[in-house]
Amino acid sequence: MLGGILTWLLGIPLGTWSAVRRDKPDDVAIRVFSYTLYGMPLYLIAVLLIIIFAVWLKVLPLAGTVSAKLLVGLPWYKNGISYPTHVLLIDALIHGNWNIALDALEHIILPSLTIALAVMAGVINILRASMLEVLEQDYVRFARSKGLPERIVINKHARPTAMFPVYTNFAYTVAGLLGGVVIVETVFNYPGIGYWLTQSMLNNDMGGIMAGTLLFGIVFVTTSLVLDIVFALKDPRVRLG
Repeated sequence: MLGGILTWLLGIPLGTWSAVRRDKPDDVAIRVFSYTLYGMPLYLIAVLLIIIFAVWLKVLPLAGTVSAKLLVGLPWYKNGISYPTHVLLIDALIHGNWNIALDALEHIILPSLTIALAVMAGVINILRASMLEVLEQDYVRFARSKGLPERIVINKHARPTAMFPVYTNFAYTVAGLLGGVVIVETVFNYPGIGYWLTQSMLNNDMGGIMAGTLLFGIVFVTTSLVLDIVFALKDPRVRLG
C-alpha cells in the first residue's frame, strides 16, 4: 500500500513537470531517470537501495520487519505473531509502543520505495506523453489566452484530461505492485503476503498457493471495477449502464 501511495505522490508530479519543462535539462534528467528505472529488474533496484541506504549511509535497516531486541517480553507479540491485527506496525500503534512503530516504519521504507520506483517509471512516461498531447489542444490554448495563470492551466485544465491514460494503466500498475511484492519481500526478508506466497511455492503448499493467487485475483478484479466506476464519474463520454 505504501509503495502504491509513493508511486502516485512521486510519479504524477514528476510526469507533469517533465511535460511542462519539455526538452529542458530537468525534463531530460527526469526522462533518463524514468527510462533507467523502467529497464532495471526489480531485484537490482532493491539491491542498489540496500547498498546506498543500509550499507553506505547506514540510515535505514537492511532487512526484516523490526529489530528483534525490541520485541522481547511484549505481551502482544507471541510466536512471531503480533496481536490483534497481526500487522506489527498497526499493533504497535494500537498498544502505544511508539519506538517499535517507528522502527517498523523504518523497516518498511526500503521495500516500499523499491516497488514505488519500479512502477513509478511507467507512470512518469505515460503521463508525460499524455500531457504533451493535451497541452497542444485548443481548449488549453484558449485557457492560456484568457490570461489564466500557468498553474491553473496545468492543474485544472490539462492534467485532469491527461490522467485518463494513467487511470487506464492503473490496473496494470496494481498487477505490477502485486508481482513486485513477491520479489521485494523475498529480497528484504520481509514477512508479508509475497514472502508467504514464495514460501508456499518452495514448500509445495498448494493451499497457500491457491489462496495467494485467489487474493491477488480479487485485488486485480476489484481494482478494475473501481477503475471503470472512476472512468464513468470523470469522463462525460462514459456512462454506467
